[in-house]
Amino acid sequence: MSERYDILIIGAGISGLSMAHYCRQQGLNPLVLEKEERVGGSLHSQRFDGEEAAFWMELGAHSCFNSYGNLLAMLEDCHLLSRLQKKEKVGFRLWVDGMLQSIPSQLHVLELLGSLPHLLTQKKAGQSVADYYAKIVGPRNFAAVFSPAFDAVICQPSATFPADLLFRSKRRRRDIIRSFTLPGGLQTITDALAEQAGLRVLTGQDIQTLAFMNGEFIVSTAGGNAYAAPFLCLATPVDVAAELLQAAFPELARLLARLRMVAVETVGVVVRKEVVNLPLLAGIIARDDCFFSVVSRDTVQHPCYRGFTFHFKPGLLDHAGKLKRIGQVLGSEPEQLVWVASKANHLPALTVGHGDLIRGIDRQIVGLPLALTGNYYTGVSIEDCVARSASEFSRLRDLRGFGSGGHGSRQAVEQ
Repeated sequence: MSERYDILIIGAGISGLSMAHYCRQQGLNPLVLEKEERVGGSLHSQRFDGEEAAFWMELGAHSCFNSYGNLLAMLEDCHLLSRLQKKEKVGFRLWVDGMLQSIPSQLHVLELLGSLPHLLTQKKAGQSVADYYAKIVGPRNFAAVFSPAFDAVICQPSATFPADLLFRSKRRRRDIIRSFTLPGGLQTITDALAEQAGLRVLTGQDIQTLAFMNGEFIVSTAGGNAYAAPFLCLATPVDVAAELLQAAFPELARLLARLRMVAVETVGVVVRKEVVNLPLLAGIIARDDCFFSVVSRDTVQHPCYRGFTFHFKPGLLDHAGKLKRIGQVLGSEPEQLVWVASKANHLPALTVGHGDLIRGIDRQIVGLPLALTGNYYTGVSIEDCVARSASEFSRLRDLRGFGSGGHGSRQAVEQ
């Protein structure tokens, strides 16, 4: 027997939950299945107990801006706009040879001035980050400042990343704070989406099989449960999507498997303010070190504590080695760390030609009752994820049978 829904959504990160939000607005009855015991995916706000209960820090995505139009519209639907919290204006520093340095101090000014005219002639399309920006800022500036800064943004080596997917201009909402978070961190967004009336979200659901038979998707979990729906949305990392689709859609799975993934080993620490000598800062960009970046909670200051999230390069240090390096950067001893939280983040490693591959994937799903969404389409930002979900929802809405709400309540049916 299977429980039947209007659409099954696998993945309860921002991509899957935004798709569920659009479905609920249409009057559909979606089911969201999540492998982890928590919702949010890469929106992971670590919250603490005891004396530190009011403190939180981000272990995943850190940034939201007033240019995130699709996200803001969804926050408005969830009555969250009034809860937006402004982030303090503190700057970034570079970590060079074991010391904090200002960014301007590391620039070769004459090279920069001589290279900037290339902005008028260079086009991002078809170029890697290294090819494009080394011409714009000069090769020495790129190596000294811009390459490590871009690595820090995407938590992976950025040199081969498509230049046109790194930063894209978006229209800003002038009535919204330029850079914001929410009380409790950005996971507040996915928590609110998961708690919408009429939405069922099941965590701890390890998908074992996915089949497509007679116009129905059948999903079975390791717990022995089965779920059926005429529509399916995969909002998982791309390698998971490729594995799940291997049996039902092998050619589509083959294309998805061409997209590489990279691991980021994240460690967040909380310390009392008096034990850290670092100035207030938004974050630290590392050059030639074992970590890409440090993101600070100083943008939302707390009277007693400071928080720092280190994004380490994979496979270089064990846990003890990471804590030692954290102590060296913060100037603190291991026993002075009030809290330590670790997380493995997995991100897509996009390369030049990514657009052609995505267009091939999209051709495969034309006319299918299958949606694919996530951070591997048009970029890795939160807005990129929500925009893809909105686009895929619109595509499904145009298919026959979607949006009719014909299965508005859970039903048990023969598998």
